[in-house]
Amino acid sequence: MRSLPATLPILFLSEISFLLGHGLIMTLLGVRMSLEGFPSQMAGLLMSSFSLGFVIGSYLIEKRIRTVGHIRVFAACAAVLAATAMLHGLWVDPWAWLLWRLFGGAATAGLLMVMESWVSGESTNDNRGRVLGWYLVISTSSLAVGQWLLNVADPATFVLFSVSGILFTLSLVPLSIHRIHGPTRSSHEVSSKISLRELYRRAPVGLVGAFTAGLMVQAFFAMTPFYGQEIGLSTAQTAQFMAITTLVALVAQWTLGRISDRFDRRKVILFMALVMAVTGVMISVAARFDFWVLLVVACFHTAMLHTLYSLSLSHTNDWLDPEETIQANAKLLIWYGIGSVIGPYSASLIMEVTGPDGLWLFLGGAALALAMFVMVRLHGTKGVPSEVAQEPYVAAVPMVESTHYLSEMDPRFEPQQFELDFEPSYEDDWAAYESSEPRPEAEEAAR
Repeated sequence: MRSLPATLPILFLSEISFLLGHGLIMTLLGVRMSLEGFPSQMAGLLMSSFSLGFVIGSYLIEKRIRTVGHIRVFAACAAVLAATAMLHGLWVDPWAWLLWRLFGGAATAGLLMVMESWVSGESTNDNRGRVLGWYLVISTSSLAVGQWLLNVADPATFVLFSVSGILFTLSLVPLSIHRIHGPTRSSHEVSSKISLRELYRRAPVGLVGAFTAGLMVQAFFAMTPFYGQEIGLSTAQTAQFMAITTLVALVAQWTLGRISDRFDRRKVILFMALVMAVTGVMISVAARFDFWVLLVVACFHTAMLHTLYSLSLSHTNDWLDPEETIQANAKLLIWYGIGSVIGPYSASLIMEVTGPDGLWLFLGGAALALAMFVMVRLHGTKGVPSEVAQEPYVAAVPMVESTHYLSEMDPRFEPQQFELDFEPSYEDDWAAYESSEPRPEAEEAAR
């Protein structure tokens, strides 16, 4: 920590408090909906509402960051999250919760944009890997510990909603009591446009993998607490299940990332999809035996699940020129967002028809469809061509979800500041005009 830029430890303290609250309320809402007797499709619709708010916030709040700065936007978004957390407990109604989750998703997008652009702006090529490592560990650990907080009080009461709101509010304290500035470098690189059709032509597995990751990750976070209550898990077991399966992502990111640097990433994604398809079937069986058997099988599934977006992003970057990276990654995030809107509600509809096991049928089915798509692509092309060198794997965590600033955290590129001069220069324009237009004297001489 001492080797990091001075403002980042303060930002990380705020990040810990924010993600503790976020991890708690994600799990709490699923448990409370089951206790209140909400239908399963409402649970999926709530997460879809959150994802829709997240996508909207990703576009709208960026302009506010540029206008008023990182610290003010962080404060405003944290205040909105604290208010919506309290409102969930004060007004227990599924339709009201849809509205709170929409605002909560937009505010969460704003906080993640602030944190990720701040981390990118305060790091350089010399320390970006180390800074990103700290950010990854703190994010995943805080999210997991927040889910453990479900054991602090009875989820049927208002207490845990208050705890979540308090944690969101406390995230304001470190940034408020220190005299610090925003990120030193908060600019974008000059990028070239790449169409969606061209992106699909170059890296279809990356684009489809990002969409599938959105389907599965958000369906998992939305419906797993509901699933746990429906199969008879205690509140403590549900919290334990969510926390441990989230922490597994730390090991999986590193291990599978290293493996993907040595082999065609499409084959690694195929292996991951097949593991998720098989374990999706096994989980339904394991749940009938013992909680610990269920947990072990689920860890294999979530280890692949939480790494899918990272591998899809890395595979796509293998096929891009450096100036195309920002535009391409933005399109991947859009498709991830579309998947995250569709996935939770689709999973809830299947659960309504088939029962709680429908969650794993949905996740396993989505993974199987991805595996079949990758096999078709591998059959049609012979791996990575010799002229395309795989870039080193860079972990990306789509926990709630990543923003388009994530591409700036890629250690392969150094952010640069470019300024546009909008003041008209009449002297330069006239000189250019005189040099480009033939003069009458020149025309006469030519004749």
